[in-house]
Order: sequence, then structure tokens, then C-alpha cells
Amino acid sequence: MTVLLVNKFHYLKGGAERYYLDLGDFLSAGGDSVVHLSMRHPSNRPAGPEDVFVSEVDYRARLGLAERIGHGLRSIYNREASRLAHEVVRRSRPDVAHLHNVYHQLSPSVIRALDSDGVPIVQTIHDYKLVCPAYLLLVDGQVCERCKGGRFHEAYRHRCLLESRAASAVGMVEAYLHRWMRTYEKVRLFLCPSRFIEEKLAAFGIRRERLEHLPYFLPIDRYAPAAATEGYYVYAGRLSREKGIGTLLEAHARLPRGRLPLRILGEGPMRESLEIRRVELGLDDVTFEGFQQAEQLKRIVAASLFVTVPSEWYENYPYAILETFALGRPVLGTRIGGIPELVRDGETGLTAPAGDPAALAEGLAAMMALPSRAHEMGRAARAWVGANLAPEAHLERLRAIYERVGR
Repeated sequence: MTVLLVNKFHYLKGGAERYYLDLGDFLSAGGDSVVHLSMRHPSNRPAGPEDVFVSEVDYRARLGLAERIGHGLRSIYNREASRLAHEVVRRSRPDVAHLHNVYHQLSPSVIRALDSDGVPIVQTIHDYKLVCPAYLLLVDGQVCERCKGGRFHEAYRHRCLLESRAASAVGMVEAYLHRWMRTYEKVRLFLCPSRFIEEKLAAFGIRRERLEHLPYFLPIDRYAPAAATEGYYVYAGRLSREKGIGTLLEAHARLPRGRLPLRILGEGPMRESLEIRRVELGLDDVTFEGFQQAEQLKRIVAASLFVTVPSEWYENYPYAILETFALGRPVLGTRIGGIPELVRDGETGLTAPAGDPAALAEGLAAMMALPSRAHEMGRAARAWVGANLAPEAHLERLRAIYERVGR
């Protein structure tokens, strides 16, 4: 088959890009022809001869009024992306288009263009943008479902996008416009990595026959467990409010002296405030180590006793957990979103309520108390990945989906 993969970033920026890029590699290795539609960026992976890229745009850059207006209109309906979608269809004749995150930098204009050219479309759902203009179903650090029923004006009311009235107005208009235009009705099937996100989309009104559960895959042979641990635990991910790192610091402070040190890996908008809070709490055994290259990140995680994922938003199917499991380490996660589908208490890790420092501290203490139990759970977690997330089985299911929607 010829498969058109569409995502706004063509470099490893997050979980959506990990799946999008790995999927392209495995489809190509299996004999399919893969074409990409994405955005130009200095960090992009090398392009194939048929790949097409729209002009780069950075919505967080400092811009003048005219530029902000232009970027806002482009995020609602990107004419260049629409034109290039038509062009790639004419040149490559894809059998199916598989969309990922297309919002803002590409815009839903690509959906309308592909549909008008008769290309069947599926989309993997990596977040909640279909039902929430701000992606996260989160406001002021609290889970929010105010937009349920198409009440997208709530995003403007609460300044949900970038804490900006202007950005939130653009998100609101985009959501209302494409609902009125029935743009997403042109996507034949939405693929949901977690059961949780499948159920949440159904609760927001997406018809169940348009939803299918399809977890990510993970090539376990790329992950080598360490022979021994080195006496620390890890948080690895974005340093932002919804990830619960503030709660993690409070929980760590509740543990007695002699606790394992915490290594925090990653960057994000909260790093400065979190480092200040670390000093206020006197946590000299907590280190912020910044962004890590992939292989170094694997080495640090593999040598930890466990990884914690203290999220306070509706996580989908986090690669932070999948990769930890593949490295033979268990996870202490929060009971929110899709996390409990992966972290099974006493089997692949432990769970605690989200946003509760005392409960999280109890979980941390339990993980530290019995290293041998942590090792057993880590071995079970790696075995689970090997049995359930094999690329070959995933691609077999996905090709069947492609053929089904193309009939």
C-alpha cells in the first residue's frame, strides 16, 4: 500500500511524534510505500523524495499584531497545507491517509483536502483536541470538561490556550467552525491508544462505531535492561503543571531521611519555579538534570529502582511508562486517565490518587521499601510489553484497518 502519514512535527518532539515516526519506519520496512506531510523545521528527520512540508510557524514566538492575526487565521484553516495535501495526492496516489496531530501548524484543512480527493482517512488520537480546544481537558491545574456538548466558548472564558484571550479565541473559533463544517465527519475511523480516551471521546459525543482501540507498539529489542540498579528513582518528562511534579516534590519531602534520591529529567515551563520549590523544601537529594539524549535517558532509567509518573491530567497511553517497562523497571503512577491500564498494582508497579502528596509519598515509600519486589514488577512489566506491544501484531491490525476503510 501507499500510506500518507500526516503530522505537524517531523522530529521527535513527544509521544505523538514517536509513534508517527516509528510507524513510518516499520511500514516502510514491511514493504509499504510511505509518504509524509508535515511542517518544515531545522530538527526534521531527513525527508523522502515524495515528502511534502508546509512553511514553518512558531505560535509561541514574539510577533507583531499583523503576524499574530495571520497565524491565527492560518491555524483555523491553512491554505498552504490544503494545497500541498492536494499536491501530494496527485503525485503519490495514497491508498489511505493516516493523520496524527495536525492542529494549528497544519490545521484541519488537510482533512477536507484529502477527503475531496477521495482518500480514505484514519486518525490516531494522541490528546483531546477533538473535544477540547486546549488539548488537555485541564484548567488551572484541574481536570475540566466544560466544553462537553460543544460549549467551546468555555475555552475563551477560561483562557485555556497559552493563558491568552487571543489564543483561546482562535481555538474557540476553530472548534466551532470545523464543527459547523463537519470536518471531522470526513475521518472514517479514530484510533484510540487507551480505552480511557476511547470512552472519554464517546462520552463527548463521538459515535462509537467511529472509535477503535489500538494501543501503540514498542520494539522491545531497542531497550536493554541494566544488570543492577544504582539507588535512585526518576521522573522523566515535560516539566509542566499537568505532570504533577509539584506534588511529587511535596511527596518526596514527606519521606524520612535515608530515602532514595530523585533525578528529574526533562525541560519545560515550570523548571524555574520547581527548582525554587526544591530549595524551599530543602531537598538536597533532588536534582534537575534537564533534557537527555535518547540513549543516555535509557541508561539512567534502566539503572533506577523505579520511575514515577505523577500526572494530574487525563494521560492517554504514555510512552514514559511503556519505555520504562521495556527497560525492565516498574512505575509508580497516578490513578488517572489511561495510566491504570498500564500500571497494574502489585504487578507492573503501584498507583496512587492524583494530586495527593500524602498518598504519593506512601507509594514512594512502598516502592523503596522492597527493592526485590520492584525488580520482580520490572521483569513482569518488560514481559508485558513483549507480549502485548509487538510491532508485527500492531501492523497486522493496522493494515486490516487501512483495507477496511478503503473499501
